Amino acid sequence: MKWAYSLQQKLKIAVLLTVVFGLLFVKNLLDKQNFTELGEAFSTVYEDRLLAESYIYKFYHHLSEKKIMIDGCTSYEDISHIKSQISRHNKAINTLIHEFEKTKLTPAEAVVFYKFKAHVAEDFRLEQRYFYQIEAETEISSAKKTLGESFYTMSNDLDHLSNIQISEGEKLNDSSRKIVLGSANQNRFELSLLIVLGILIHVLIFASKSTLPKTPQNPSLN
Repeated sequence: MKWAYSLQQKLKIAVLLTVVFGLLFVKNLLDKQNFTELGEAFSTVYEDRLLAESYIYKFYHHLSEKKIMIDGCTSYEDISHIKSQISRHNKAINTLIHEFEKTKLTPAEAVVFYKFKAHVAEDFRLEQRYFYQIEAETEISSAKKTLGESFYTMSNDLDHLSNIQISEGEKLNDSSRKIVLGSANQNRFELSLLIVLGILIHVLIFASKSTLPKTPQNPSLN
């Protein structure tokens, strides 16, 4: 009957190993998923948040440069001198708008961004209206006031967009921390499982040895 008991012990060990290997396989799949999600999170931080924030900074730069030039105008001749520079800034702003649209926009971000686009289009229209029709200093003063209000409207849109980048960045940071924490917990579970497995196998082997006779018996004595 010793062979039957030995077989029984081997079957128990085999079952334990099968269960452990199954759990380790599942854990490996979870690790792969965690690394994929973590990689996507880092990619999103760069492509959809850091780049978007850099575009927002560049929007501010071009709009501020335009405002400084327009505020410095006191005559129609001054406006004539800055038209080409204003045009270059506007082309750069249009390019940035196309680049910003390539990033992944959240629903709230999309609403604010398309408002900003509409305000930019209105700003360009006002510039065309005033830059090519101004003939008196009173009209220049009116144009500067109107374009100044347009500038602050667009700046307010950019402030909202910048706040969204910070908010979304915080969400991605929290998500990444949860992924890392979950992976750490899984690693601790894996280590605990291996320790328990080692103890059980040791117990089974020890139990198997304890059932064997300590000294061989002489058949001739029977």
